[in-house]
Amino acid sequence: MAMQRRLLPNTGALLAFDAVARLGSFTAAARDLALTQGAVSRQVAQLEGQLGVALLHRGARGTTLTEAGGGYAKRVRAALEMLGLGAMEAMGQAPERALRLAFLPTFGTRWLMPRIPRFVRRHPEITLHFATRIGPFVLGEEGIDAAIQSGTGEWPGARLTLLMSEMVIPVASPDLARTPLHKLPLLALSTRPEGWADWWRDTGQSGAAPPSVMRFEHVSTLAQAAAAGMGAALMPAFLIRPELEAGESGASGI
Repeated sequence: MAMQRRLLPNTGALLAFDAVARLGSFTAAARDLALTQGAVSRQVAQLEGQLGVALLHRGARGTTLTEAGGGYAKRVRAALEMLGLGAMEAMGQAPERALRLAFLPTFGTRWLMPRIPRFVRRHPEITLHFATRIGPFVLGEEGIDAAIQSGTGEWPGARLTLLMSEMVIPVASPDLARTPLHKLPLLALSTRPEGWADWWRDTGQSGAAPPSVMRFEHVSTLAQAAAAGMGAALMPAFLIRPELEAGESGASGI
């Protein structure tokens, strides 16, 4: 027991190491804990000194876990979670089971939200927190458990799982749907600047793709622009099915 007590670090050191292990840098860990970078570094160094083993590789591009640090990080995370649950039980509070989910705005409103009621009925014990995000971000730094995004992208510390494949189609208002595609203004997403060029090449269209004349940040705005007759837009088919079925826009190509 005396040996075990000597090896038990203080909670501050464990919290500092856990934050660095999760976020991959002392700067991000300091921001997460509302401490200075120096304070976090000293806490981790104290922990390594107490254990007599290096837990982190420190480099110019950030920190990575050593083999010993990787195993210890899992133990520390489990211990901190258990201490938190124990504190809540002692206070007579039931711990919240929460899922913090980020997604693209139009994907959330068009595809995800209609499916959420079924999830809530099956899992009433889980509290859902939603956030919209465009572009890559570090999940741990923003307190997000999972994100649904398009493309592959760079997601440090995240495990990627394919939700669905995407088929894009050119769409335009009914008034423009019969016009040859190369004669229409091309509308595009600002996050997919090469979308039209890729589609033009992959579908065997003759010549080079005309340059897009307007770019939009959100899929919903792009869809509205196409429905208003501003040009042809390259859209994920599953996101605009309601407009196509209602006849607000027509599909051409593909």
